[in-house]
Amino acid sequence: MYFLGNKEEMRRRLWMKALEDMTLEELWHLFPIALQPYQKVWLTWYEQEKSLITQCLPMEHVVRIAHIGSTSFGSIQAKAIIDILVEIAPWEKRMEIAAILKKLGYLCMSEDASRISFNKGYTPEGFAEKVFHLHLRQRNDHDELYFRDYMKEHEEHAQAYEQLKMKLALAYPYHRDAYTEGKTAFVKHITAIARTAYGNRYETKAYAISLHEQTKEHVRIFFTRTQEQEVRKHMYQLPTSLQEAMDIYDAQDSQTYRKTIFIANEYIGDIWCHNMADEKAVLSCCIFAKAYWGKGIGKHAVAMFLADCKKHCTLSFISAYLYADNLGSMQILEFNGFLRKQTFIKHGKPCYYYEKALHNMV
Repeated sequence: MYFLGNKEEMRRRLWMKALEDMTLEELWHLFPIALQPYQKVWLTWYEQEKSLITQCLPMEHVVRIAHIGSTSFGSIQAKAIIDILVEIAPWEKRMEIAAILKKLGYLCMSEDASRISFNKGYTPEGFAEKVFHLHLRQRNDHDELYFRDYMKEHEEHAQAYEQLKMKLALAYPYHRDAYTEGKTAFVKHITAIARTAYGNRYETKAYAISLHEQTKEHVRIFFTRTQEQEVRKHMYQLPTSLQEAMDIYDAQDSQTYRKTIFIANEYIGDIWCHNMADEKAVLSCCIFAKAYWGKGIGKHAVAMFLADCKKHCTLSFISAYLYADNLGSMQILEFNGFLRKQTFIKHGKPCYYYEKALHNMV
């Protein structure tokens, strides 16, 4: 049996070592399994860390960022460690993303051909105030999302899981592998049930999104397709006539930067920034092809456009305005790291003002 003496002596010895020089058993003693009652602040920690990650990663390659693990259930005891899932595509970008995560303070725990795990908040003195595990995965490698949702929606199973965790934490406070292995059968069983119950709730398709220069023919098509009321009601401001749209196209100058959005060879919308002055601009985006709504196209089109703006425009900040009931656009902006700064009334409707810094944070 591994033994280091009393707790104080053990910690004194460990403080003399760097983490990379410690044995596995020493690390387990320094970072024991300790469950705590659910804390609302865990969600706040996740949101804050997600915001930091979003500001720094190339979001055109990020499929999803999500809170997983027991701290995401909202009810049961858990280790005070926030688990974050980051799905990316293509997987070939993993080393570029891993390098950015390391600059944000994450250390690689394990790596194989299809997954990389990181931690943050582990110090030679023990856990920091905030501790994170980040799971870098390929698109659609996310069983934890199904397990999380089932636990949140079935309290009796969540309570059974909590009891199992408490039993294992008591039996294996200094043996993380045994603690994890003791949960495996339960997690696999519930995940299989959740997969059947929820179908393809979180499965995403890879679309061939590309951005292209706008032509007058695009202007005509865009104006025609955006006359439909279901499309127009979400737009903050659009031309009222084809002639006005053509005049705007002819008058484009250094204060406007615009691209068309394509899926393969199909033109589906526009994205542009305007009122460009003093390194600031306003972002607008409209996907008029309703068949592509709700499929994540807007999130990645905006991410690609922002990356393009960094290369071709001198901008430090980009802002956006939207109606408060436009939930889809709200999700697009927040996915890309925009922060809500103001609420106001426009045309008799509540509106939001968002802003994002475009300078590199790492």
